[in-house]
Formats: sequence, structure tokens, C-alpha cells
Amino acid sequence: MCISDKLTPLYIQNYLLVIVSNSEFKIRTGIPGFDLIIDGGLKEGKTIVLSGESGSGKTTFGMQFLHNGALDFEEPGIFVTLTQSPQELINDFRSYGWNIEKLMDEEKILIVDARPFKMNDETFESGDSLYGTEPFPFTHLTQLILQGIKKIHAKRLVVDSLSVLSIQYGNKFNARQGIQKLIHALDEKKCTSIFISENLDSKTPPEWYEASGIVILNHVQKTNTMERSVQVIKMRGTKHSEQTYPIRFNENGYHVLHPRLQTIN
Repeated sequence: MCISDKLTPLYIQNYLLVIVSNSEFKIRTGIPGFDLIIDGGLKEGKTIVLSGESGSGKTTFGMQFLHNGALDFEEPGIFVTLTQSPQELINDFRSYGWNIEKLMDEEKILIVDARPFKMNDETFESGDSLYGTEPFPFTHLTQLILQGIKKIHAKRLVVDSLSVLSIQYGNKFNARQGIQKLIHALDEKKCTSIFISENLDSKTPPEWYEASGIVILNHVQKTNTMERSVQVIKMRGTKHSEQTYPIRFNENGYHVLHPRLQTIN
């Protein structure tokens, strides 16, 4: 098979062939089936929002993106946690066989603890790294992330979850301004990022307006099983499917199924 030198790289995923043009570098998530529906991967340096209700698997998706980058693509990544402790994250993903601690020791993954409230001796303490008396915490978050990028030369980032910061603002313009500044800083560093967003109410989250892409994770209880699915509703400058695709979890994490592949075991 003769392939033009202008087309690279060539890879096979889920028995389907994906060719990515060299004119625009794509960051492969490595999540089985997902890159196929976004034209080979995410645009380098851009930010997408991963949105869904509690229990839809947003944190797993985000950590799988970082884990694959560190192991398969030599792209170090940062996980900024605004909810769970770093140790909880490490413990949670052992069930998938992901040795996050080892990758941290090798400076391939960095977990930044940016929780606004932290438990200490059975009491809650305010996280000085973000809040304190500062009225605009996005500046602090941006500084923490840029320091992490410099430390491990990160190419990937996950923030879990941006909603923790956004909901504190009565004025949504201030929230959008803070998110916009953070996205611009990441774009300059060519750091491909996933902002996890909670579906807290019927209003459109401010991060949806600023991000290059929006991916929705859904889960619905059907009889005795939970049906999970993913849909890409926005991906600027990228050809993408708008269909809803079923998701399966296995011992390796997420697996996005395609109509022609659903019968394959």
C-alpha cells in the first residue's frame, strides 16, 4: 500500500483506518473508538469541555486521556483536582491497572491539588492556593497550571471540575473572562486541555462558550443496567460525527462503540 509522504501518521484503531493530515497536528486521546468520531484526534493546543451528570464517567475519561498520553505518546500531562484528593485519584484508578504513582515519579503525570476546601484533622480548611482573600481565583489557577507545564513540559491537561470555580460568580461575565484568559494561556503553551464541567442546572455553563469543543457524556438507567453514551456537539475546525455512540467500560477504561463494531467482542 502506497501512502503519500504528506499523510502522517497512519494508525489502526478498532479495525478502522484513520489518516491524519500533516497540515494540522492532532492529539490522539487513545481512548478506543473516540478518535474516530473527531477526525483522528483533538486539535493541538485547544481546549474542550467534557460535560455530564454525576456518575457519567467524566473523571475516568480525563485520566484515561492523560494516562494514554504519558504511556503511548510521550506526552506528559497535568491533572488539576478541585474535588478529590490526589491519593483518592491514585487509589480509584488502580482498578484499571493504571499505575498513576509510577507515572508521577517519572514526571509523566502531575496531580495538582487545587481544592478550595481541604479536610485536615476532621475539619475543613480554606484552600489558600486559590481563594484566600483573592476575588478572582482563575488567576491563581492559571499560575498553578503554568508552573506545572514548565515543571514536566506538559502537553496535556485535565481540570476537574471547572464548575467548582464558575458557580461562585454571580456575574457570569467575570467567569467567562477568567476562563477565556486561562484558555489563551494554554493555547500559547500548545497544551491540549479537557475542562470537566458539571450539569448543575438548565443554564449553559460559561466554559461552553469559550472552549473549542464540547463533548457530552450521558448515562440512563434501563431496567437493571446503566446505558452510557457519548456525543460530540461542537469541535471547531474539525469534521466530527454528531451521532450518539454507546460506551462500554472494561478493565482498561472507556471504549466507544460504533454501529459496525457493536457485535464485536
